[in-house]
Amino acid sequence: MIKKSTILLFLFLLNHFYSQNYRALYKFDYKRDSSSTNYTTMNMVLDLQKQYTKFYFQKQLKFDSLIKINKRVAFSIPLQQIIKRNSGSFANENFVNVDDRYYTFSSSDEMKWKISDSIKNYNIYKLQKAETNWGGRKWIAWFSTEIPIAEGPYKFRGLPGLIMQLLDTRNNFSYNLISFKKLDSEFDTHNVVETNLGDDAIKINLSKYQKLLLNVYGNPFSEFENMKNQDWQLEIYDKKIKTIEGLNEIKSQYQLDIKRYYNPIELDRAVKYPKK
Repeated sequence: MIKKSTILLFLFLLNHFYSQNYRALYKFDYKRDSSSTNYTTMNMVLDLQKQYTKFYFQKQLKFDSLIKINKRVAFSIPLQQIIKRNSGSFANENFVNVDDRYYTFSSSDEMKWKISDSIKNYNIYKLQKAETNWGGRKWIAWFSTEIPIAEGPYKFRGLPGLIMQLLDTRNNFSYNLISFKKLDSEFDTHNVVETNLGDDAIKINLSKYQKLLLNVYGNPFSEFENMKNQDWQLEIYDKKIKTIEGLNEIKSQYQLDIKRYYNPIELDRAVKYPKK
């Protein structure tokens, strides 16, 4: 009888939370170069709405506000992290930026968790440990049933509580909850997620996305090569490049850097760059 009451209470709380709008803020630390000890830090937003769950860079919110007052901004998306999905679903819409163009493709990202008995405290919450093998990496998550929402950062979800901490066992990526709050109303983030600085996302698939990345690798300076009759200058590697010949001289070094700083969160969907 007690077990049945506990289940009914959990379902009641779950329904209550999913009928509201919430926003979670995470600190995201990641390695651009998997062989390095240095991390880049970004703040990420997880919006939990009645119909959709969205995950994106906090900077996008700030830039959206500037655009609305006609301010010019520029934001280069550092890696694949922008996600939209129906609430309660493992089917994601991925939003990516390649060569200054914004694209979207769909993916199915179901994961299976193994929940352990390990418990720890985090701020005011009691967390429980869970593990999964997903995306070619092993992940450790710490979730809290005190917030009975089966969501978390990026594509990670499916536990009986909000994921508050998440890291891979190779220490390439980690997410840590900074704050969690209820929103008075649903916040319109169409111009933040579905479009990039006013540009609608172009529909593609995963294979096309991988080909786009390979095209950039094969011809990384196509933008400048098309400016045949225009004056241009590229400052890179402590040099000022003004000619096609100059671009060709640094092409090999630039391609090496593309591979060096390519550390995808999903190894099983990684681009196979040429070895040489």
